[in-house]
Amino acid sequence: MKKLLAVILAATVLPAFAPAARAQNLDDVFRKVNSSVVVVRAKGRDVSAGGLTRFNETGSGVLISDSGMVMTAAHVVNAMDEITVEGVAGEVVRAKIISVIPARCGSANRSWSSAPPTGSLIR
Repeated sequence: MKKLLAVILAATVLPAFAPAARAQNLDDVFRKVNSSVVVVRAKGRDVSAGGLTRFNETGSGVLISDSGMVMTAAHVVNAMDEITVEGVAGEVVRAKIISVIPARCGSANRSWSSAPPTGSLIR
């Protein structure tokens, strides 16, 4: 009985001391994150009994570092021949996969404005 009374008392008194959560304006949120969102395009191919089939994938990603690291879904870039990333200003840069987490369908790839360093793997 004492535990029930303590829970009821806490549920009624504690909210008075907690700061109220404010909803964010969608336009403000968009302005804050817009420059971090990128378009990820990948070109691949598949070989079957019917011959060679070429295909394209398009997805989105999020810029997660100043060095050009982008987080995107693994299924967009996995086993692709060519990957490009396009920023909000329209700049298109080549990218390569540097880390894949298949269980979470997340892949990090890095974009370079010039040729990537040979053998670089960045976590």
